[in-house]
Amino acid sequence: MSTIARDYPRADLALACENLIGWTGGPYAILLQFAAPGIAQGTCTHSSFKTNPLSRLRRTAAFILAVTHGTPAQRSAICSMVRRQHARVHGPGYDARDAALQMWTAATIYAGVIKAHEAFVGEMSLVRKAVLCRQAAAFATCLDMPAEMWPGSLQAFETYFDGMLAREVGEVSKDMARVLMFEVALPWWLCWALPVVRLVTAHWLPPRLREAYGLPDPKRSWWLWRSYAVLVWVVWLLSWLAPRKVERGVFLLIKRDMERAAEGIERTGRWTI
Repeated sequence: MSTIARDYPRADLALACENLIGWTGGPYAILLQFAAPGIAQGTCTHSSFKTNPLSRLRRTAAFILAVTHGTPAQRSAICSMVRRQHARVHGPGYDARDAALQMWTAATIYAGVIKAHEAFVGEMSLVRKAVLCRQAAAFATCLDMPAEMWPGSLQAFETYFDGMLAREVGEVSKDMARVLMFEVALPWWLCWALPVVRLVTAHWLPPRLREAYGLPDPKRSWWLWRSYAVLVWVVWLLSWLAPRKVERGVFLLIKRDMERAAEGIERTGRWTI
């Protein structure tokens, strides 16, 4: 029986990343990131995620697994590559090396894991949330964010998180959200993904951000509510039916991609995925 739809037996960030349910929070995390104008502007000006989203996805996954599962050499190679990329991403009002932006990115990764778990598995205990929150700082400290910047408790994190979401959502943020939800160039076999992203994020995003991004209120649409309920049931059913070795095999494929990325960086000094 699969462990995808079970609560984590340990409140451990590495184990959470082995749980495939957590990865479904990725689009939600990206939309949260775009709420920060510096991230939205940097992505708009410098990123190729609209035209080459799968490469961007693979590199993001490689970074996450380098932090949680990589050897010191793999972690150093990939994090150094990300830092070199960030050094080129700057302009009026934004700089990817800004520790505040790194902190927000790490915060959204954590938030995505929690939101996915609570949507498809169930409520997570405050103790486990607190441990995962503390460990999620690694996604920013590996890019040189000072450790003391990270909130010292779950309550402090939630105060910081709510404060970030209370800020005004700019036009560039709205534009990048629209690109993610409607315009990314996916291959034909992933043509179903964007409608699913819109359905899920319409339910997960806080109302203010959902409205700013132009998503419908699911509470006012029986069809949206019913479609989401069916999706949750399907994910739950598949997670319990999938053999453990299938879940483990998919994770190992993602991890192997990270290992190849690190090897390529060490060999060529650039991304090879």
